[in-house]
Amino acid sequence: MEFVAQHRARISTRAAIATSQAVRGWLSAALALVACAGVVACGSSGSGGASAGGAGASVAGASPGGTGPSLAGASPSGGNSGGTGGAPGAGGSGSTVSGSDAGGSSSSASAGSGGTPSAGGAGGGSSGAAGSAAAGGAAGGSNGDTRVLIDCVTTGFRHDSIPDAANALAAALQKLGLTSDLVGCGNAAGQPDATKLTAAALAQDAAVVLLANSGEPFGYPATTEIQNLVDYVQQGGALVAIEDADHCYDGAFNGHPASDGYVNLIGNDFVDHPGGLAPATCTTMGPHPAVSQLPATFTTTDEIYQTSKFRADNQVVLSCKSSASDTVRPVSYVRQEGKGRVFFTALGHLNESWTAPMDAALANSRLVEDHVMPGMLWAMRR
Repeated sequence: MEFVAQHRARISTRAAIATSQAVRGWLSAALALVACAGVVACGSSGSGGASAGGAGASVAGASPGGTGPSLAGASPSGGNSGGTGGAPGAGGSGSTVSGSDAGGSSSSASAGSGGTPSAGGAGGGSSGAAGSAAAGGAAGGSNGDTRVLIDCVTTGFRHDSIPDAANALAAALQKLGLTSDLVGCGNAAGQPDATKLTAAALAQDAAVVLLANSGEPFGYPATTEIQNLVDYVQQGGALVAIEDADHCYDGAFNGHPASDGYVNLIGNDFVDHPGGLAPATCTTMGPHPAVSQLPATFTTTDEIYQTSKFRADNQVVLSCKSSASDTVRPVSYVRQEGKGRVFFTALGHLNESWTAPMDAALANSRLVEDHVMPGMLWAMRR
C-alpha cells in the first residue's frame, strides 16, 4: 500500500543520507588533523556545537499570536498549544511541527534537531522531541522491538467497530513486519490482563494501542498498571489512544474515583458526543505525519467528542465540526510525553471507516493507511 511504500522509501533515503554524512564527517576529521599538526590542542567545543559530522540544534515551538481556527476546549484561548518533534531521520535530524500558545493555533512547521547521534549524526536540540535514529532509519519503536500491544478491553460501553478496527490495524502492522498482541479485541468485552502491563512486559512492546477502551480496562484500582504505562511512555515508549480510550478511569464508573495519572497520560477526558453519529467536516492542521496524507478537508460520519481536561501541550492535528453542532472540536492530537510520544484520534466509530475511505469521494481519506498508521509510526519514531 502507498503508506508502506512511502515508509520503506524514507528508510532507504535515510540510509543514504547517513552514509553521506558519515563520509563527510570522516573527511572533515582527517583534514582537521592535518591542519592541526604540531599544535598541542586541536578542536574545541562550545554550547550548541557538534563533533565531526554533527549538526546544530534548533528550537521548536510557536511564536506568540499564532493564527488559525479556534478549537473548543483546546487551550485557554481556544487554540492548540505545544510544539512536538517530528520523526528523526538518520543522523538525528528531523522536523518539528510547531503548535501555538494561548492566542490561536498555528500550522507552521520549523526544522529542528532531535535525534540521538548515529553515524555522522549530532546531538539533540534544546527543544523538540528527542528521537533515536540509526543509520538507515529508526530502530523498531521505542525499545527496538517489533511487537505492538493492542488492548481492546471494555467495562463500559463497547463499540461494534472494535473487531474490524483491531483486524485492520493488525493487518497493517503485519505488512510492515510487525506483530500484534491483541487483548479483548473480539466481539466480547474481554477480561483485563495485568500480565500485559507489567514493566517487564511493556519493555518488549514497540507501541501500546488503547483501542476504544472504556470503564476500567486494566481492572481496579489498577494503580500499578497505570503507573507502569505512564513510566513506559515517559521513558521512550509509544502510546496510541483511539476513540473512547479517553473515557476510562475518569470517575464515571462504579463510583470509583478518577485516576489523574491515566487521564493526564491520555491528555483529555470524554464528556459527550453532541448529536451522536452524524456527518462531519474535518480539517487537517499543519503538516504533521499523522495527517499529511489526508485531504486538507474531508467529510465523514462519526462521533465528534466534547472533552474536558484537555492538556495545553497537546498539538491538535485534526479538527472536525459535526453537522449536529456549530462547534469545531479537536479530534486528533500528538504530544511529547517525557522521552516518549502520544498520538490520539477519536475517529473510527463506524465499522466501514476501518475498511474504506472515510470520505467516499476522496481515496486518500483512509482511516488506517492515511491517519492511524502514520500517527502510530510517528509515535514509534519510524
